[in-house]
Amino acid sequence: MTFIKRNSYVVLIIVLCMVFAIIGVNKYEKEQTVTKITIIEGDTLWGLANHYSENMALDKWIKEVMKLNDLSSATIKKGEDLLLPAARTMGKNNTQLAGVNR
Repeated sequence: MTFIKRNSYVVLIIVLCMVFAIIGVNKYEKEQTVTKITIIEGDTLWGLANHYSENMALDKWIKEVMKLNDLSSATIKKGEDLLLPAARTMGKNNTQLAGVNR
């Protein structure tokens, strides 16, 4: 106990480091990345959801897309740029090659 009383600043620094580490990990897990695409003829949100949603439920993915792009309806138009949520997975390579068709 006398060690803690004499070195209270060391204990404080250790506790602060632990708190900031926990906050950083939580922020990293919640941070969302996005992918930007341009809508082509025949694209629909349901079709895009089937291709891009990964492990997310399709209706939840569509709601997230509508929220990211401030859409009031699920209607999208050819030529529009659309932000899509991209799931962050730790330890997995998420590389996409240029020119690969959706």
